[in-house]
Amino acid sequence: MLKNRNIFSFSTILIYVLAFVVLWEWLRPLPVITDTGNLDVFIWFMLFCFLLMYIRLVSYVSIPIIFIGMMYSLHSIFFEGSFLREGMTMLVWFGEDLARNVRYVIGNDMTSLSFEFRSFLLFLVLAIISYLIHFWLCHLKKIFFFLLITVIYVTVIDTFTEYDASSAIVRLVVAGFLLMTMLYKMRIEEKEQVTSGEFKGKAWMNTLTFIIAFVAVVSFFAPKYAPFWPDPLPMVQGAITGEGVGVATVRTIGYSSSDEQLGGGFTNDDSTVFTANAKQGHYWRGESREIYTGRGWLSVDHQLNKTFRYSDYYDSRIAVQLYDQKVQKDLQETTVTMVDGNQFWHFFYPGELVEVNTDKLSFYSLQGGFRYLIDYVSGKVGTTTSEDGKAAYLKEYTLTYHSPKFMIEDLRSVSNSDPEHIKDVYLQLPDLPERVGQLASQITEEHDNRYDKVKAIEGYFAKNGFQYETTDVAIPSEGQDYVDQFLFETQKGYCDNYSTSMVVMLRTLDIPARWVKGFTQGEVVGRYGVYNKYQITNANAHSWVEVYFPDTGWVPFEPTRGFNHTFEFVEEQREMGAVVDQDGRGQDNTSRPERLQDPENPFLPLEEMDSPGGGSESTGEGLGKDSDLTPFKFPFKLVWLLIAVSLIGFAIYKNHQKLITTFFFYLFKLKSNEESIYIKAYERLLWLLDLNGYKRYDDETLREYAERIDGSFSTSEMKVLTLHYETLYYGNAKEEQSWKDKKQLWEVLVKKINS
Repeated sequence: MLKNRNIFSFSTILIYVLAFVVLWEWLRPLPVITDTGNLDVFIWFMLFCFLLMYIRLVSYVSIPIIFIGMMYSLHSIFFEGSFLREGMTMLVWFGEDLARNVRYVIGNDMTSLSFEFRSFLLFLVLAIISYLIHFWLCHLKKIFFFLLITVIYVTVIDTFTEYDASSAIVRLVVAGFLLMTMLYKMRIEEKEQVTSGEFKGKAWMNTLTFIIAFVAVVSFFAPKYAPFWPDPLPMVQGAITGEGVGVATVRTIGYSSSDEQLGGGFTNDDSTVFTANAKQGHYWRGESREIYTGRGWLSVDHQLNKTFRYSDYYDSRIAVQLYDQKVQKDLQETTVTMVDGNQFWHFFYPGELVEVNTDKLSFYSLQGGFRYLIDYVSGKVGTTTSEDGKAAYLKEYTLTYHSPKFMIEDLRSVSNSDPEHIKDVYLQLPDLPERVGQLASQITEEHDNRYDKVKAIEGYFAKNGFQYETTDVAIPSEGQDYVDQFLFETQKGYCDNYSTSMVVMLRTLDIPARWVKGFTQGEVVGRYGVYNKYQITNANAHSWVEVYFPDTGWVPFEPTRGFNHTFEFVEEQREMGAVVDQDGRGQDNTSRPERLQDPENPFLPLEEMDSPGGGSESTGEGLGKDSDLTPFKFPFKLVWLLIAVSLIGFAIYKNHQKLITTFFFYLFKLKSNEESIYIKAYERLLWLLDLNGYKRYDDETLREYAERIDGSFSTSEMKVLTLHYETLYYGNAKEEQSWKDKKQLWEVLVKKINS
């Protein structure tokens, strides 16, 4: 134990807290690098183990308690109902599951291990590591080895996965140095037999804490050089797979002009492409693709003689029509500022582009005039020089656009009579394996309208074992179809896999659809009046789906797992005289907001929502006074429960010394028939005295300490117990009958301590 120290001292508590922070860093990457969910349960269990090690219960008490904690944690993850009522049933189930999985382990069939057993193993590892840390802290008073292993683990995870360990390294450095400093101070005090007052430990700790905090803050906020070495992950993967090694093979996420060959992994890039001021978040549309080749996408102009219409020099009303006139639209404005180094000659716009404000349009190094270039098929709008038609790279522009509001009832009621020019282009497919169309028919067989069929395919990916993956992504082999490989073989990939597969499956059902690429809404980094400032990075590059609905136009959908689109769908509830929309904003005085949920995997980890480009910001808009949702009720029961728990916790804290002393009193009282227990009982008595404030001085012998204790309690029991302890400990005498003879004296003294 921490010798001659009260375990409830501030320094001891801080040591355990810092050690807990270090161990926590092992769990943080799990949702990113694995399919681990319910991370909070594992963290609470780890904290539970630390508390048990902290109060230093004997092993035959702590081990059963830890096992009960494991069972409760497993129950909270995988089962419903009360743990107290179903405890015995769960133990029977656990025994059967354990036996079954042990057979799998012996048979080297690791893929058949149940999720419950895998979670149990993780709980077991956390309990063992908690004990090892306790041993290092209390007995060795060293933690450097574990800290070093943790730093190596975090840096490797940061290098070879999507996990960002920037903050983790700062936390580890601060917690680790403080922890090593405090343990080193304790080793010096123990070795030199000095007290904290003589050692000036407080001044030393304050100085070191200030230095560590100052260095951490400066290093975190100071400018840093960019990495000198390229990301090693693609090089390592290339060396393993034989697909080539070198910087030239590295692909980085971002907006690409070519989509002819899809597939393969990429590395992340959080560099900013542009910023935008807008009232709310939107997907930023670049262009669409129409021709699917089986390996990627081409534009119609590769197949047909497509012509462009050049607008007049001063004509800023672009009018790229995506939606029918019947669609309800909200006219909005946004200002986009490109970041230096990102040269795009075409606009990125939300919704349906209406007009470009020519007065607020600026370019990089434009000499002379410019004109707009409009591709009516893909919706791509750009600028070229008037003289030679070369690309005029945009620097800043202000757009007016329509933000649509789609009525679900209208979408459900559309006919399948699509215009011929739509069907000619957007039902095109190469030769596909038959199972692709069969799967699409199977998914939608229960639905009789276009909207529900589209939603069924959109939601299919969220609940059928598909994984979002950006690094380990397959490339189709020669003659293999990109969609078929994703749907039936790999079932893991990123937005291109999901969106392309949805478009192809819809086309097999004779539903016109197209593939769209651009950026997700980005991250809110500031606010200016009613406008949010959004930062859009290369990591926000994304692709999604647009489906054609007669009398509505091109309606966007988001099939990629872990991504939430920002488009507004409204469902009318005529019998209630209400309108329900997806963003919670009412239509008029009769509107009532209620959020519609898209089909998604209920077990999807929250960290997966922060996949590249997929994070969605909180707009901070609450429900209005006219809301017809269930009104907020103050949780009186919860408050009273919290008050009761707080009072009970405070009472336990105030009386923890008496409670612990009473616990050990009855624990040793039950050992009336056990021999060889006297030395343990005496040492526990010393621990209880120290816990209750009767500390033994560093230069004080046991006999001197016993006389002082007897003087405090006006007894002689402590001296008798001490003399007998010395006889057994130093004289190697047998303990037979020792505990039975001295048990009453021990109990009397413990009662006096507790009084």
